[in-house]
Amino acid sequence: MQQEQWGAWEAQLAAFRLPEWESLPELELYMDQVVVLMGRYLSFPPQAEGDDKLITASIVNNYVRMKIMPPPVKKKYGRVHLAYLLMICTLKRSLPIAAIQRLIPAQMDEEETRALYGRFLLCFQETAEAFPRYTLSLLERSGPEGGPLAAAASATLSRALSEYLIFGEPKAE
Repeated sequence: MQQEQWGAWEAQLAAFRLPEWESLPELELYMDQVVVLMGRYLSFPPQAEGDDKLITASIVNNYVRMKIMPPPVKKKYGRVHLAYLLMICTLKRSLPIAAIQRLIPAQMDEEETRALYGRFLLCFQETAEAFPRYTLSLLERSGPEGGPLAAAASATLSRALSEYLIFGEPKAE
């Protein structure tokens, strides 16, 4: 990754913020409004061409059907639903749905959801602040050709650690 590419990526990351609970709309939204809003909230990092969309109406319906998030109330989605979707859509870039189901209990009340979402935001923001320093040192050591490999290796190990912490030690076969 060239210095100017790195600088642009780092600037985008520094500017990106998931919304605080209080910034989520108080009004309940219909599905099409939720999909548009989530698209705005989840604009970074950009999706690679050909990647599946992070959020569509059918994806939301599947999450409800699979009981990963609570169902809408009279076809409307409130803050609790938006918080669930923000956590799920952010995490699904690096974790399987089974792991996300373990991390985020399916039927929390509003206060429990608010508290978990607050912890999630804190972890996400602190990681976003530390990540550029760690990654830059990794990329500097691996050289320009090794940058993508170093980043991929880091992602693989991060996922492995997450799954270990969520599911526990793998059983010996």
